[in-house]
Amino acid sequence: MCLLAWANAAAHAKTQAPNQLASSLAADQCLLPAAQRHGVNPHILRAILQVESGMRPHVVSRNRNGSIDVGMAQINSIHFRELAQWGITPERLLDPCVATHVAAWHLKRVMLHHGNTWFGVAAYHSATPVHNQRYQALLRQELVRTGVWR
Repeated sequence: MCLLAWANAAAHAKTQAPNQLASSLAADQCLLPAAQRHGVNPHILRAILQVESGMRPHVVSRNRNGSIDVGMAQINSIHFRELAQWGITPERLLDPCVATHVAAWHLKRVMLHHGNTWFGVAAYHSATPVHNQRYQALLRQELVRTGVWR
């Protein structure tokens, strides 16, 4: 199945609340193990998943530059070749648990590169300053909404 077909299926999946709840629960079950394995904060990781997709696992987005973002963690297609080395295909990124682990891995990588700072955390989305600052604000709003940050 091609990714464009997944995008159409994702639009249908958005209306199926029980599936979304099950996917959210699956991600929650994998969240702490993924955060611990990769050494990232589980609250930050969950906020990223919420901001990226609203915890919806079948979201596929096409970007203006022609790349695509896949799954709950919205993993960009620039990472597909590297992920393939570990047997992770774009299809597998639609699995909430796989997506959560890949998100934790990616978050750790960008934080190692950019530092354990808000800029480093928001580099999950973009290292371009204007996009990074916007993403920082979205993460903070999500952390406030969930009561993690006041």
